[in-house]
Amino acid sequence: SSAASDVYKRQLRMGWLMAMFDLPVILDEERKEATRFRKALLDDGFIMIQYSVYSRPCVSLERMAKYYERVKSYAPTTGEVRLLFFTDRQWGMSKIVSRIPKELEKVHEQVEFFSELMENEKNEKLDENNNFFVV
Repeated sequence: SSAASDVYKRQLRMGWLMAMFDLPVILDEERKEATRFRKALLDDGFIMIQYSVYSRPCVSLERMAKYYERVKSYAPTTGEVRLLFFTDRQWGMSKIVSRIPKELEKVHEQVEFFSELMENEKNEKLDENNNFFVV
């Protein structure tokens, strides 16, 4: 059905940008730079998942590309930062292993609403393998 196809497309387009990093913190300046980087991620709407793992919901691949460029612009000059994109569907399949019960982070309702508004503004398609792309 068309409604099911729209949900499937939204699950492929909407997702999470995850920033994982290993930064040196031996020298005072390195600690300051690592702290500045973590604060910049939070200011950019990232959520701390673990101490060196932050994630941010993105309503489209274009939004993910925007935040990729932003993180590149303020990434520390030392250490390593890795960015990964997960579709909302993939994110929903992740599991938390912890002795203390926790819930998986979810996309905020206003982000989902914004995604639906944007849906009508883009020329989007799925290829023969159901990969999402923008024309």
